[in-house]
Amino acid sequence: MNTTDCPECGYEILSRLGTVCPKCGHTIGYFEGEKKKKYGKFFALTVFVPFISFITILFSSINPYTFYASIFIYAYLAYKSCPALFKGVTFTKYEKVLFWGVWIIFNAMIIAMIYNNIVKGFESGS
Repeated sequence: MNTTDCPECGYEILSRLGTVCPKCGHTIGYFEGEKKKKYGKFFALTVFVPFISFITILFSSINPYTFYASIFIYAYLAYKSCPALFKGVTFTKYEKVLFWGVWIIFNAMIIAMIYNNIVKGFESGS
């Protein structure tokens, strides 16, 4: 079994979630230390990046230069929010499936919006 040192007193305990240190009573929580910061960043990117990308592309579709710049920004943000970059942050298979599903669905919708704007622009002669 995997063991770790208790963050409070240093006593060796199991590293499973919910383990209570027999010496000081500290409970191993879902988030411990650096993993909490990384998970928070990952969650924020997963929630806010699609929204920001959608709004940016929506308002920049008036001018072709700003539209293509917003596509570049979207591609960068989609890459930075990819769940593959955050290995070891999720604990369960459910979390992995959930975050990958959200990432894929939102990016597919944004790509469809980009495609529709490009096709609409070509049809109108822009």
